[in-house]
Amino acid sequence: MFSDKSGDKTKLATINCSYILIIAFKMAQAAASTCEICIGGPGEHYCLQCNQLFCESCKLSHLRANICKNHTFLSGPKKSDTLFCAEHEERCLSYCHDCDTPVCIVCSDEKHRHHLMKGLAESIQELKSELFEKIETKVATANFNLGKIEKDTKAYREKVKAVIKTITEEGKYWKQLIDKKVEALTKLVQDKEQRETQNMTAYSEVYKGVAENCKTWQNNIKKMETTADMLLLNKLKQLKNDVDQIVVKQIPNAPDVSYRNKKTSDAEIDNLFGELQFL
Repeated sequence: MFSDKSGDKTKLATINCSYILIIAFKMAQAAASTCEICIGGPGEHYCLQCNQLFCESCKLSHLRANICKNHTFLSGPKKSDTLFCAEHEERCLSYCHDCDTPVCIVCSDEKHRHHLMKGLAESIQELKSELFEKIETKVATANFNLGKIEKDTKAYREKVKAVIKTITEEGKYWKQLIDKKVEALTKLVQDKEQRETQNMTAYSEVYKGVAENCKTWQNNIKKMETTADMLLLNKLKQLKNDVDQIVVKQIPNAPDVSYRNKKTSDAEIDNLFGELQFL
């Protein structure tokens, strides 16, 4: 099929004229910033859902309607100014997601015709929902991590207690062995002391008896008469025989004892215990 080019040009001219009239009307609205409902009061409040400017009275009436009671308004000259295109002085009604910027009706047709466009109120609502979901995810992740940290901290402290208990028990075990070894060595020394002391006491008694006998004989010799007769000679011979029979043995070497301690190195002490690891 063939299109009527002259007809298309006529339609295009009509659309352009209408478009120019709309732009002029919007520019007049933006310049005046009047209420778009009563067209009388100042347009100080902008409804994000309706994309319209409201005066205070129309805003209150608007919010009283059940269908509009949850609508969101932006108020104040600075906030409302940001909703107008700097190039065309036209209120920005749409949002270009490709360019990440709000656009007016002129810009949407001239520069963003093939871009992904959505209403400004819809884009704001979507962004709010997206942010709310992201924040909820962050909060959930943070709470999960807090719970995990608390759980891991409790488990770690329990492990620390268990490790300290094991080290203490191992130390007690080695201490008991050392105490037993000390007791055994001490008993060995004491038993040896008792035997040697008994031997030395026995030798002492023997030599004490010898000394007492010799002293008695000396006293007897002194008491003997000095007259020279055969009886005295025989007594002296007998006494000499008794003295000769006494054998004064050489005393044994004195007992001795010593102990040479070992200086245990840190490495040898470490070898007694298990291996401590930190992760």
